[in-house]
Amino acid sequence: MLGSWAPPLSGGAPARKIVVMAELTCMDGSVLGVLPVPVLDRDGVPYEVTLRLERDGLPFGEVGERCGYFLASTAARLRAARAAGEDYPPSNVEQAVTAWAADRGHPDAWTELQRYLPRDRELFCFRSRDPDDQAVVGELGASLEVERRWSSRWQVRCVAVVRAWGSDGTGVRAALDSDRLLAFLEELLVDFAAAGAPYSAEEDGSALHSPRG
Repeated sequence: MLGSWAPPLSGGAPARKIVVMAELTCMDGSVLGVLPVPVLDRDGVPYEVTLRLERDGLPFGEVGERCGYFLASTAARLRAARAAGEDYPPSNVEQAVTAWAADRGHPDAWTELQRYLPRDRELFCFRSRDPDDQAVVGELGASLEVERRWSSRWQVRCVAVVRAWGSDGTGVRAALDSDRLLAFLEELLVDFAAAGAPYSAEEDGSALHSPRG
């Protein structure tokens, strides 16, 4: 599915640029499309993005004013985790506790503490297009959830569940493994660049910088 936008050009008609919409097939069979829409500076130059949601080709909501940096950072962290042999990146809480424990000479603190913490954790969540918008404008988020299945024995795995709520109050969700989640995020990054807001990142995301118009 394709969306489009037309960045203004000084002294002439706007140039038409086609941006491919990243899509996910949801558990109910519907297709969720995520289209980046450029956020422009005072000179009309794109420097960030907002996300326009569609469900089966129909408007579903707008979320995440200037959210591109956060999604690019999530992609960088996921990419680095997979390069290190992990399915998903550690949570911010885990990173903070691990750093705190290392400073105090307690390297096993996280192993002991994690049993007392909620297992499901959020990777990202955008609940509106702008902080002043009402909650019903839309929502897009992804969280890691533990899935248990019985097949001769209990099989436990972690999956990423992407959830979206439309402006009409309808919700959809899709369950992704780390391969598909990274592919989806990489699709979005390509679309961000096509929308005029490219991101570059080191492998671990530490050198990721928000673009400026």
